[in-house]
Amino acid sequence: MLVRYTNTVLLALLVALTLTGLWGLAFTLQGWMYDVHRGAAWALVALLPWKALIAWRSLKRGPDRRFNRSVMLVVSLTLATLLGIVLLSGLLWAWRVGPRLYGLAGYVDTAISWHWMLALGLLAPLALHVWRRWPRPKRKEFLTRRSAFKLAALTVAGAGGWWAAERLAQARALPAEPRAVTGSVKATSFSGNDFPITHSAGEGQITLDPATYFLAVHGAIVRPFKISYADLLAQPAATREATLDCTTGWYSTQAWRGPALWPLLEQAGLKAGLGLPLAVRLRGVSGYFGDFTLDEARDLLLATHVGDEVLNHLHGFPLRAVSPTRRGWFWIKWLTEVEVLGGPSV
Repeated sequence: MLVRYTNTVLLALLVALTLTGLWGLAFTLQGWMYDVHRGAAWALVALLPWKALIAWRSLKRGPDRRFNRSVMLVVSLTLATLLGIVLLSGLLWAWRVGPRLYGLAGYVDTAISWHWMLALGLLAPLALHVWRRWPRPKRKEFLTRRSAFKLAALTVAGAGGWWAAERLAQARALPAEPRAVTGSVKATSFSGNDFPITHSAGEGQITLDPATYFLAVHGAIVRPFKISYADLLAQPAATREATLDCTTGWYSTQAWRGPALWPLLEQAGLKAGLGLPLAVRLRGVSGYFGDFTLDEARDLLLATHVGDEVLNHLHGFPLRAVSPTRRGWFWIKWLTEVEVLGGPSV
């Protein structure tokens, strides 16, 4: 019973952590999702002694020629190692233990970056582990008074661990670098182009000439068109304060200026024979893209300036997306295409 109960609850916690973690990689809204993520992590920590006991009993039997006792033993140990590093890197970041930057193979990143990258990496061995070693739970084992007590104890442990960890994180926080609900620390704000630069590997190598640049608007619309940089600057401009929250662990609030996306979509005409518009895809010059719902597209700004300064190249000149509800990697830089994605015609 201990094996089935522990593994089932552990899997449920890992699913909750995965779903809330994926949400946190994409969105800056719904702060309670981040609290659920942290609480589930501490409940998992409370469950680890039980899981360690089960694993130790299995390891004592040693490997043999069977797949589940040879290859799966290595997979299970790999999974346990990754999980330990994921938990440790999250704590190092939250509690400001050690230097902020950790380098590997020529790349320099923050502990929180390794936290989510390794968390994504453990999904494959986790799926294999569950497939090969899953002890099918029995419903009656979860309906006993003892099971209810265990679940209540895990809930208390998760909430208590979350509370204590938050207090410690707040105590170790630096006044000049307050944290957002996402866990990111404050970088320079309202500073024009003087804020951190991050982008995916291979991006930023193409320099766009404003004299020949154009933004293509196409897809499930009535009137596809291209608009030059000069004509974009001639569009009615809006200024919006928005926070860029990067998954490498920093955030910066800036005053962004440029035309809103929605008037351009209205100019293009959103209904066409290609189907009912469902979403908007923004694509940069290197092919990197992000997808947004139509409701999100109503709030997107196409920034040509940050503060009173024209965007510099590394910040996305001549045009970048500003999406206040999304994490930084959806703020597409070097923007060259707006595509309306259509569904079946109605």
